[in-house]
Amino acid sequence: MKKIICFLCFSALILQAEIIAGVAIRVNGHAITLNEIAKLQAQMKISKKAAIDMLINERLKDDEIERFKISVDEFKIDGEISQIAANANMSKDALLTKATRDGTTLQEYRNSIKKQLQTKELMQRILASNINTSSEDELLSYYTKHKKEFMLPSSVRVVRYMAHNEGDLQKAMHSPKAQIQGVQKANETISLSSLSPQIAQVFLHTPNNEFTPVLTTGGNGFVSFLVKERLGEKMISFEEAKPLISQKIMAQKEQSIITEHFNKIRSSANIVTLRE
Repeated sequence: MKKIICFLCFSALILQAEIIAGVAIRVNGHAITLNEIAKLQAQMKISKKAAIDMLINERLKDDEIERFKISVDEFKIDGEISQIAANANMSKDALLTKATRDGTTLQEYRNSIKKQLQTKELMQRILASNINTSSEDELLSYYTKHKKEFMLPSSVRVVRYMAHNEGDLQKAMHSPKAQIQGVQKANETISLSSLSPQIAQVFLHTPNNEFTPVLTTGGNGFVSFLVKERLGEKMISFEEAKPLISQKIMAQKEQSIITEHFNKIRSSANIVTLRE
């Protein structure tokens, strides 16, 4: 009896200590603090409930990374950083300077890259044994039901905004009619067939009268395009559309499988709310 009373007293002391420390929820023993919830709310501009859901899922994901024994060494992190820099036409040092400009430490940035690589590997392992290749009938059914998605223009009329300083370019994007020093503008008509598939998709998915994401140029500059009008719209054939349809269906299946996987884990997780 004394042992039981001592255990209960000890448990009460732990609970009191966690409340003082700001622990709001425990997920399989992992703490989520009030400060984490408030910080995520402010960063993402979301409700408290949404922030809590995201943090719970993050703890469950950490558990899965540990269960699958997914490790990432320093060489892989360095390689990923180098690849990110190359994709952005930046030197590695320039990328790291930009990444730590807002007060983020170098180690915090490397940890974020590590988590991204672990998450990517985790998603691949979850999907590997669950996803199947789409059949010809499934592809044709999608094509028939979503014909508007395959009405593609041959070219697009845009206004090119280009600058050597990204901050100047962002100002121009917020005030398109203003003349911002250091920003050059030019009217263009771009043939989509002359672009790589990845860049062409950027123009296809940017609505009229909106800017594309900021892209880097070969000369250490920055560019964004204000999409004005799509020209020569026509429907692509089923054979031409098949690779794109396959990607769309695969993406839908992947999201469904991952969501189902984590819903199942969450239903059996030990989630304890210490305070609202």
